[in-house]
Parts: sequence; C-alpha cells; structure tokens
Amino acid sequence: MLRNQNGISVYTVLSVILFVALVFILAIPNFYNLDKNKNVDDCLNNMKTIWVGTTDYMRDQKADFNGDLSVLRRTKKASDPKVTYLQTDAYCPETAREKENYIVYGKYIADKTGTEIKTNVGVIVYCPNLGSFSKHFVPKNFYENMDPAPLQNMMAEDLDVIDQETKSNGKRKAEMIQQYINIWKTMPNAYDLRKADANSLRAMLFPDKYKPAEPEAAL
Repeated sequence: MLRNQNGISVYTVLSVILFVALVFILAIPNFYNLDKNKNVDDCLNNMKTIWVGTTDYMRDQKADFNGDLSVLRRTKKASDPKVTYLQTDAYCPETAREKENYIVYGKYIADKTGTEIKTNVGVIVYCPNLGSFSKHFVPKNFYENMDPAPLQNMMAEDLDVIDQETKSNGKRKAEMIQQYINIWKTMPNAYDLRKADANSLRAMLFPDKYKPAEPEAAL
C-alpha cells in the first residue's frame, strides 16, 4: 500500500478529500440559497403566518393595518395575553441577511346589517423580492381554506386575477399589487364599487382587459 513519509496511506488521504468534497457539495444549496423550491415554500409560510397574525390583530383592533410588523411583534393578543400576534421575525430566504420586511396592508370595514355590525377585514401580504421571484405569491386556495371575510374573498379573487394576468413577470406582478393596495388606501368607496361589480377594480388595473358594468339607466 502506498504511504507517504508520515505513514499515511494515499487511499486514506483520498478518502478524506472525497469526504470533505461531499460535505461541501451537500452544503452548497444551503450556503448559496440554491434550493429554490424550499425558498418558495419558506417564503409562502412566512407570508401565511403574517397574514394570520395581521388578520387576528385587525379583528381585535377594528381598524386598518398600515404594514408596521413591529406592532404585531410587540402587541399581546386579546384572546391570550401571554403571546403576541407575531412571535418571530421572518424574512424572505432569498435575501434574509438584508432583513427586508414583507409588504402588508389590511383594510377594515364595519358591515352594518340593521343594528348588527359585522367585522369585515381583508389583508394583503406580498414578498419584497416578488419582482425577482414571481412564485413568491400567496395562492388563492390559501384564503379559501381560512374562512375569510367577504372583503378578503374579494381581495383574494382580484389578486388571483393579477397573478393570472402577470404570470411569471414578477416585477409587473408587484407593481399591480401595489397599485391595487393604493386603490383601497385612497378610494373611500372601493368596497361599495367592488361589492356591486367584480370588474370595477380590475378595470383600473387592466383597462384593456376588464370593463366595469354599465350603470343601469334611470327609469
């Protein structure tokens, strides 16, 4: 058996080198974030957790949410004062070291039916890296499984339209979502418009594709 001057066999040296190389190869995906499917799943889970925390917070506070996640991290739950609405910091795994927060907006509406007031909330969460990673987008079926309020259903349907229209163009997807959020922020009658006509807000985003319903002629 071949040995060097210290008595170590060449085969032992080769085995050590191969072992180190194997460990390095297995570590590369984690070190360089090359496991894209895992990154997508982790990012989606982060956004879903934020959505739940924001929705619970808004139901208790009965007010819009401006997107400051630190509020969720420091505010105790009304139902359980031992825990906060958001218990950990979460960042997109693609750029986790930069610690860029997710973009969040929540709309609160008090639906009045006679003397009864029902809490109606809708929350939008999207990834700060959506422009580069178009799959970092919460799908419609997530909301459907969460017993959403009517407003959330409207938002989920419109977000799904945005997803279908922009497809893999992450930059355009992010732009359209932000425009959609701005509609809810700046138009006091957005809910009434959307409630009356499903295409009302979509037409503002994609005027060449969607048309609002024609107003009924006065009798």
